Amino acid sequence: MSFNDIAEKKAALRKAIRAERRGLTDEQRRASALAVAEKLVSLEALSGKKLILAYMPMKYELDILPAVEMLGARGAQAAFPLCIEDGGLRLFVPPAENGFKVGAYGILEPDIEASHEVDAGELDAILLPAIGFDRQGRRLGQGGGYYDRLLARTDCLKIAVGFDCQLIDEVPTEETDKRVDIVVTPGVTMVI
Repeated sequence: MSFNDIAEKKAALRKAIRAERRGLTDEQRRASALAVAEKLVSLEALSGKKLILAYMPMKYELDILPAVEMLGARGAQAAFPLCIEDGGLRLFVPPAENGFKVGAYGILEPDIEASHEVDAGELDAILLPAIGFDRQGRRLGQGGGYYDRLLARTDCLKIAVGFDCQLIDEVPTEETDKRVDIVVTPGVTMVI
């Protein structure tokens, strides 16, 4: 499959999965966020992990904040990404939920003045958002490569989280696309 074929297939998948996510009701979203949070808290692979990269959900993404709260009650600290101009991510641990401000793409990002910066090598685990993912651990991101560049800088546990409708048969990949170790949706917990 050529680069253009892969790009076209990814674009079509993004469009279809985004439409499915938009079709979820608020109640389905809340129930899914709680189900994923409960699965993550009971996940043996996350037991004892101290520094976990989470994300502030964009519209229609799975709300990971219930999981962050539950994992925090077990002693885990949450870091959050900040998009930077070169297509990378800087990672910060904010002092509290109010340690955020609106940043790139309208996403809440850590207030760098109030937050502590950490390196990717310090992370014990990453909870990754995605548009889609498959049973082989391939993930379809937004298309900017931000997380793929981050994943190349760490060998920590990588967990893709999302709604059941985001689990698809096959994600087309390129050489730069990084795989995850575990996929968690409300209906599936899959160790790759």
